[in-house]
Amino acid sequence: MLAFARQLGVEWIATNLLATQGSRLSEDLLRATSVQGRLGAMGGIGGPPGGPSGPWKEEELVGLLRRAEQAGMKVGNVMLHAFPHAVAGTAERDRDLENVRTSIRLAGRLGIPVVEYNFFSLRNVEGLHETPGRGGASYRAFDDARVRDRSPIMELGPRSEEETWANLRRFLDAAVPAAKEAGVRLALHPNDPPVPVYRGVAQPAASIAQWKRVVEYIPTPENGITFDTGVTGELNGDVPGLIRWFGARDCINHVHFRNVRTQEPALRYEETFVDEGQVDMVAALRALHETDYPRMVVPDHVPAVAGDTTKFGSWGYALGYMRGLMQSL
Repeated sequence: MLAFARQLGVEWIATNLLATQGSRLSEDLLRATSVQGRLGAMGGIGGPPGGPSGPWKEEELVGLLRRAEQAGMKVGNVMLHAFPHAVAGTAERDRDLENVRTSIRLAGRLGIPVVEYNFFSLRNVEGLHETPGRGGASYRAFDDARVRDRSPIMELGPRSEEETWANLRRFLDAAVPAAKEAGVRLALHPNDPPVPVYRGVAQPAASIAQWKRVVEYIPTPENGITFDTGVTGELNGDVPGLIRWFGARDCINHVHFRNVRTQEPALRYEETFVDEGQVDMVAALRALHETDYPRMVVPDHVPAVAGDTTKFGSWGYALGYMRGLMQSL
């Protein structure tokens, strides 16, 4: 994959690294929040869902950087490990928060410019399914009606939006000062699918108003978001307008560049090829250019092309489309 990406002109990569220290959440909870199916989606709590809770080990991150350098690229973004107790607000949250601070400081010392993170108790992967796409391709789709009556998981919920926001606020209070000290930008990935409540647990970053609430809580470039054009489209948001809103505040710290077709905002949509959904991708890239966005733009959630088990064709198509748009600005 690294060789393939470099041949197509990729210079920076975003990736993740699971640390080796395991979480002590119960086995039932980990089973409930670590679902990974053939659609390539996971549900979990904080960071790479269901993964260990850190902190990162220096030799592992150094090895990751070295592999990228050997392939002729640099690492521009690493997804933070899990911090499940901080997300859930349980008794061991302070341990998780200290692990987060330790990892952010390490990233800064090694020159990693952006640390991305998720903040959801549960990702609604149960509502994901496959649907036929253009010319026989296969798209990933979401329909909340498939799962909206599922019962809460006792160890997690129910939990209100204010309770989940209080936990996210406590995370920001700990992580943002560490990021400023380390010279690292944080990028909160929006909850995706962006359903407001799943199995009784409110999602704290599932609406445009909530994204704004995050960056306005501590207004500094280190406290930013991953601007996902797909999630924004899933909410029927004004993608170019919101890029300008967040860009004017210098808090877009990473970009996922993909397209969707939405039937019911947040609740029913399909993930299309980058050139055929409802989002005006030309206008989106132009807005990034006009706001002087200087960091990574990456393809995401590409469809499956019939006969291409590696998805190299789909990734190549998305990258070629993006490079063409960039060169036309």
